Amino acid sequence: MGWQKTKVAGLTLVFTLSALALTAIGYAQTTRTPRPQQGDLKVTYKVSMSSGGTEMPGSESTTMIKGSRQRSEDHRAYGGDSVNIMQCDLKRTIQLNDKTQKYMVTPMEAGDGPTTSATPAPATTAPSRRGGVITYITSSRDTGERKEMFGFTARHVKSSMRMESSPDACNPMKQRFEQDGWYIDLNVGLNCDLGRPTMGDYPTPPGGCRDRIQTRREGTGRTGFPLIETTTVYDQNDQPSFTSTKEVVDLSRQALDAALFDVPKGYTEAHSYQEMSGQGDTNAMMADAMAQAGVNQPGTGNTAAGMPSNVKQPGAIRIGVVQINNRTTNAVSAEELRQRLIANIVSNGLEAVPLNGSSATEADIEAKTKQCDFVLYSDIASMKLSAAKALGGILGRATGVSGLGKTEVKLEFRLVPVGGAAPRLQSTATAKEEGDDVSAGAAIDAEARAVSAAAKKKG
Repeated sequence: MGWQKTKVAGLTLVFTLSALALTAIGYAQTTRTPRPQQGDLKVTYKVSMSSGGTEMPGSESTTMIKGSRQRSEDHRAYGGDSVNIMQCDLKRTIQLNDKTQKYMVTPMEAGDGPTTSATPAPATTAPSRRGGVITYITSSRDTGERKEMFGFTARHVKSSMRMESSPDACNPMKQRFEQDGWYIDLNVGLNCDLGRPTMGDYPTPPGGCRDRIQTRREGTGRTGFPLIETTTVYDQNDQPSFTSTKEVVDLSRQALDAALFDVPKGYTEAHSYQEMSGQGDTNAMMADAMAQAGVNQPGTGNTAAGMPSNVKQPGAIRIGVVQINNRTTNAVSAEELRQRLIANIVSNGLEAVPLNGSSATEADIEAKTKQCDFVLYSDIASMKLSAAKALGGILGRATGVSGLGKTEVKLEFRLVPVGGAAPRLQSTATAKEEGDDVSAGAAIDAEARAVSAAAKKKG
């Protein structure tokens, strides 16, 4: 699938063109635009999600709009609340952490879509071909049902988009999105448009192959501002892979305090996500945890608590941690993530040491020499923009009610007894946070908890 990179509030996020094109379902087909309604707006949503039939932790978010500014508050069931302020008048976004009383400012950058560089592309010797056709088919149907919601008359509209490619396409795809919701006419007047194009061509792969994109409209249903909306994403086999339901639980037009849309007094500026979240340096955290547990630091010959290198404490459970395998194209530090994983396992009362073996056989032999009880294998299986945020964020920006997108990370891991074949634990861990590194770190923390609990079980 082709990818387009877009900067949203300084975060480089990767969107599939199929997700970008989904905006055409509702907002490109609107036959009339309501006049902006004066006054402030406060909307509170509840969001529930499931992936592959498994329920995921829900969340609650509140969006407040006053003039040219917007404040978004996300409250997630698994913690990690976030506050983001979008100041369209100053062309910048502010992220707040109320626990550490820190904030980060990120300028909004215009022209974040695909640009034409003045430097010619490097010549390629690979033969070029024209490619095929990718068709976006949008459909919408007004069921005719109406009901009163928050003082508005809401209409029930079902819409969908299908992405289909011809057999000779450079970027073969088959994907479908469906939305079922109740909508009202509400234009809050907030406009942070920086001149970005809403869609762009696929990047030209090596050899110059380029697909032609065409669109087709079916139906005349008109959406608008969603009060309740369920989005279902289908996979290549036309099976539901992700479902998200976003429902407004409170909508108010009462006046809002202007101070909510600026940096609170007493907060200091941070220059990194680690600083803003109050996390220390990963290496230092690991060293402290290892020293407290009396285990030598990974990658060094130093000893801790006067113990000789690699000596296992009596009765301790030791886990050998293999280098994390990154199966994605996203640039994250696998070694830093492994160190964080080791530090978390040690903080849970176990011992953990790094293993350098590149194969299962080598790792098992090394684990025996280091007196390990288990070997832990970890893979970063996927790292992408959260489907809920990709869809909700894009559609939300069209109405001016949205928060920032988040990166969704999925880890796959196996905890295998040394010398054994059957894993003690084989599972996954997911996280959705602002930025690749932060989200990957949160998933690593979840993996460490699950692995520590499984290792302590007798069996």
